[in-house]
Amino acid sequence: MFGLNKKSIRLILVNLFAVVVISSALMGCTTGSNVPPSQAEKPVESLPNQSESQDDSQNKKLPSAVASAVLKDASKRTGKSTSELKITTSEARTWNDGCLGLAEPGVLCTQALVPGWQVQVTDNSKIWTYHTNKSGSIVRLNTAAKYDGASANDFTTFTYS
Repeated sequence: MFGLNKKSIRLILVNLFAVVVISSALMGCTTGSNVPPSQAEKPVESLPNQSESQDDSQNKKLPSAVASAVLKDASKRTGKSTSELKITTSEARTWNDGCLGLAEPGVLCTQALVPGWQVQVTDNSKIWTYHTNKSGSIVRLNTAAKYDGASANDFTTFTYS
């Protein structure tokens, strides 16, 4: 048949199967889910892991690497030094997706639970809310959060150099 031997046919079938599996997996990673945005953006509360031996107080304390990453981002966005900014609250969260509950139109987010933090930063006149992963290597500003009529959008047009 078309000069193909059994080995070539098997290789073609294996590759075709791989393409179908990968395509199916990627279709589950689109932002076009049936979950309303108000629910998709809400963090999932962490369930206690009985096999975890860490003390509860250690899990609730914001790691210094996360605090530093958040303050650094806020500093770049506002033009203020990190010493002029202060973290007012932090809370351990488990986000519904890889976008940390802050999906944007046209952006694909992994559909997996992501442990992290919700952190609020202030300059004593405005408050900004950040979502991070557990280590602080991913830091995202929640531009929809509003406090006292001010929005995080007040400085989201800042460009990095």
